[in-house]
Amino acid sequence: MKKIASTTLLFAVLGTVAAFAAAHDDRVAVMRANGAAAGALRPLVANFDAAAVKTQGQILVDNAAKTKALFAAGTDQADPGASPAIWTDAAGFNAAADKFATDAAAVSAATDGPSLQAALTAVNGDCGGCHRTYRVQAPRPPAPPAAQ
Repeated sequence: MKKIASTTLLFAVLGTVAAFAAAHDDRVAVMRANGAAAGALRPLVANFDAAAVKTQGQILVDNAAKTKALFAAGTDQADPGASPAIWTDAAGFNAAADKFATDAAAVSAATDGPSLQAALTAVNGDCGGCHRTYRVQAPRPPAPPAAQ
C-alpha cells in the first residue's frame, strides 16, 4: 500500500513539474511568435501589403487572447523569466495584456503605412513596458578583459 501511495505521489509531482515546464514553453513560443510577427510587420510600413499585415496582425491578436491564460493564477512556478509581480500585481498585468490586445487589433486593422507605423509603435511599447515590469532579466555575462 505504501508503495502505491509513493508511486502515486511521484507521478503527481512529476506531472506538476511537467505542467509548469509546459507553461513556460508555451509562454516562450507565444513571445517568440509575437517577436517574429512584429519583425515581419516592420518592412510593411514602407511597402504596405494589406494581406500580409492582416496575417501578421492576426498572430498578434490571437496571442494577445492567450496572454492572461498563460500567466493565470497558479502558473507562477518554475519560470525563471517571469517576475512574481505578474501574480502579485495581477490587475496591472491584466491591464497591460488588455492594452496589448487593443493595440494588436489596431495593427490588424491598419489601412496604410502610417496607420501601421502608429499601431506597431504602440504594440512595441506594450511589449517593452510589460517586459520591463513583469520579466526577470537574465544577468549579463561580464565583459571580457581588455586586450593589452
